[in-house]
Amino acid sequence: MPPIGAQGLNLGLRDAAWLADLVGEARARGEDPGGADVLEAYDRCRRGDVASRTAVVDALNRSLLVDLLPIDLARGAGLAALKAVGPLRRLFMREGMAPSGRLPTLMRPLGQVAKPSAT
Repeated sequence: MPPIGAQGLNLGLRDAAWLADLVGEARARGEDPGGADVLEAYDRCRRGDVASRTAVVDALNRSLLVDLLPIDLARGAGLAALKAVGPLRRLFMREGMAPSGRLPTLMRPLGQVAKPSAT
């Protein structure tokens, strides 16, 4: 993944945190942490996040490589909007680091102790 917005790093951190949750849950149930059920749960947890981040980063990366004025203008306008509109910039930053929806235990604020089930 191109290093746009550190999304490869953010995905990797979420991958590791979800894996820690799922392996811990499997061990607590006395199951094989490398078993098919755990791997399928991991795939379900990660598929949407990975696909959406990959698509957005790929589109932005391709927009940088293409030499078409309308695409340059659209990209420039989008980046200018992110720079000028604080709430929009904060939304993009927040979603880039910790997307809406379920988060693994290691990535939740300290006050949230209950673990969501991955299944």
